[in-house]
Order: sequence, then structure tokens, then C-alpha cells
Amino acid sequence: MGEYKTVWVRAGRQKKEEKKLLGRGKKLVDDPHHADIAGLSAQIEAACNTLHEEGYEVISILPSVSGHSEKGVMHQGGYGFGYSITDGAVITARRRPAETE
Repeated sequence: MGEYKTVWVRAGRQKKEEKKLLGRGKKLVDDPHHADIAGLSAQIEAACNTLHEEGYEVISILPSVSGHSEKGVMHQGGYGFGYSITDGAVITARRRPAETE
């Protein structure tokens, strides 16, 4: 096994309610503009605990983001804007030194 190990955990999308076709009830759909941060947090915790059990200590956790843009037309002019969404996190760990007695 190597001295270092990296793990990437993916963030899911936050859910939002939308009306069903013809307004008959509601359904949950992925919100493309928001990450499920609570779910990502739980995944990071689980990955860190697994790394610890495998004999590694976490040395960094870096967010992974992706950029997006939208554009459109309003009246006689156009508009556009950019934004980023958290995709997940990269966790880097180093093998713990063997304990000597």
C-alpha cells in the first residue's frame, strides 16, 4: 500500500418540491442549483472514519466545484450570469506511522 491515499466523495443535489403535471399533487426533484450539503457532510465523515480504520490520518479536505452559466432574453435585452456548485470533496490522507512499544 502507498503512503498517501485520496478519496473523492460526490455531492448529490438538494431536493425541491415541484407541482406535478396539471397541478395534481407535488413531487420531489433534484435542484440543479444547490448541492445536498448535509448528505455530503455525512459522506465525508464516513470516508474519514474508513480512512482512520485503514490506518490513515486525514491531512486535507478540499471542495470540488464546477462552474455553470445561464443566459436568456428579457424584453429587448439579454442577460447572463455565472455560478458555481459544489460537486463533492477530495480527501487526502497519509498512512499513520507504526506504533512502537
